Amino acid sequence: MSGTARKNEIEVEARASQLDAEYVLPTYNRLPLQIVSGRGTEVVGADGRTYLDFVTGLSVNNFGHCHPRVVAAVREQVGRLIHCSNLFLTEPQARVAARLSGLAGGGRVFFSNSGAEANECALKIARKRGTETGGGRIVFVEHSFHGRTIGTLSATGQPSKQAPFGLPLPGYQMVPRHDADALRASFAAGGVAAFIAEPVQGESGVHPLGAEYLQEAETLCRENDAIFIMDEIQTGLGRCGAPFAYQRYGLNPDVVTLAKSLAGGLPIGATIARNAAANVLTAGDHGTTFGGGPVPGAAALVVLDLLEEPGLFARVEQAGRRLEGWLQRLVDKGAAETVRRLGLMVATDLVEPIAREIVTTGIQEGVLVNATSEVTLRFLPPLTVSDEEIDRVGEFLWRHLGDGRQ
Repeated sequence: MSGTARKNEIEVEARASQLDAEYVLPTYNRLPLQIVSGRGTEVVGADGRTYLDFVTGLSVNNFGHCHPRVVAAVREQVGRLIHCSNLFLTEPQARVAARLSGLAGGGRVFFSNSGAEANECALKIARKRGTETGGGRIVFVEHSFHGRTIGTLSATGQPSKQAPFGLPLPGYQMVPRHDADALRASFAAGGVAAFIAEPVQGESGVHPLGAEYLQEAETLCRENDAIFIMDEIQTGLGRCGAPFAYQRYGLNPDVVTLAKSLAGGLPIGATIARNAAANVLTAGDHGTTFGGGPVPGAAALVVLDLLEEPGLFARVEQAGRRLEGWLQRLVDKGAAETVRRLGLMVATDLVEPIAREIVTTGIQEGVLVNATSEVTLRFLPPLTVSDEEIDRVGEFLWRHLGDGRQ
């Protein structure tokens, strides 16, 4: 790169940073990198460097950045119809709904624009049905994350995120993670409208809730006529080695929520209402201007096709095991305490509180990883990641946490 070209890039990057600091609400602790393009497992920064991406937009670009089939479908749809509102039927939305219903084993779908909106719809289903059954409480799990709207934040098991807004709202109850006795006691008090959980808690650092705990929660919902909600926003659509993570635990939820990876990087949310939840909402109960529009719908159809490619789930599991192996080496070395994984949703807790330092070092060396706390590193690579790319990240970690750490 010539000196002039590099100078221009620095000026562009500085200008964007200045505009961001001056005009964008400061709700994000941004990392020191401006991304300008991406393809597959890599992104390019404004500095002209290429980075291997194991963050993947927080499990959004599950089939890589700018997948050519997604790009082609979006271009074609944009040239035909961008928006017409949900007052009118569009084919992509209807087809995506049918595909999702098939994946989930039945159900009807409400489309929105994000995971929080998908969960908000699930909570409205539960609360409306609760007015008919006498159930008013939403039971949720400690350390969970379901969104940042008032309703979904009320159901998020992180008091530090709730407190600044005077939350949770009345009618929300948190139970400890993996504590079946506390869960049973909550239902025994009566009046439960729904139980909501992530099969694997993602934002708090990849904590699988496990089959035994979630099966107990489902049984309690059945015994108490409550809605059983699975938040698959981060775990769904292949991330955990199956169409939905709940399928790996043998569960049968009443409501399944999706977003993130469904449209290959475009904004979309989906709430699949099944069983007792399928016919709760009627015309006028809920709505959205943009949800399920034809452009994200066209992208979602491609993603659902990619999800059906032979051998995908086996490859996800194999790749997850390979990454887990590198992290286990850190445990054996004494640099990490534990490794948690389901499919290609992987995390490790470091012995020292240097996870954010590792993230910064990774940027300097062209590797993007994510820290969910001072000690926890989370890895969400594309499902298409190669063994060589996994090894590159593993070698980076070993260099700074294993033999290479002073």
